[in-house]
Amino acid sequence: MLYVYIVIIAVSIASSVFQWINENKEKKETEIKEKNTRELFIDTLEGIGCQYQLGEDDDTRIFFDYQGESFFADIIDPWNIYVYHIWDTHWCQVELSNIGEMSRLRKAINRSNFSTGVTTEYSIDDDTKTTIVYSKLLIGVTSSMSMPALWVDLQDELNEFFRAHHIIEVEMHKLREQEQDA
Repeated sequence: MLYVYIVIIAVSIASSVFQWINENKEKKETEIKEKNTRELFIDTLEGIGCQYQLGEDDDTRIFFDYQGESFFADIIDPWNIYVYHIWDTHWCQVELSNIGEMSRLRKAINRSNFSTGVTTEYSIDDDTKTTIVYSKLLIGVTSSMSMPALWVDLQDELNEFFRAHHIIEVEMHKLREQEQDA
């Protein structure tokens, strides 16, 4: 008879815990769905410990640092479909007059673009006569994701920028060595 009471109590506790978990999950999903894209991105930044600053006179741009690198995100989303365009700008530059380094940079960028989810590009600054390298990434988030999942997803995506930096650095080094050996 004691076993019956123990089983009843255990089932009752398990049922209560299961109900609490479901209610909590539904509450979190509702909270995410009720937030606009900008608020959700800010909450995600706070969740991974990033300091941020809102753009001056611009409610669609958010500046933030992650692992010592400065990024900004454009949140241009009138329909709350949870899409972020993240930029890592001016992280490398090469003198236009250095033809060999420019050639290596182009090849290394191509390699990186085939190997990561980040798109790396460059632009030419005519005033300083340099090529400026930047990377960008478009991130889509579903409203059914939990906040901890959003934190992990954003960290994974931001780490792709560092992976792109590394690939470009390694590839340029390899190209220099190949040229020296030739």
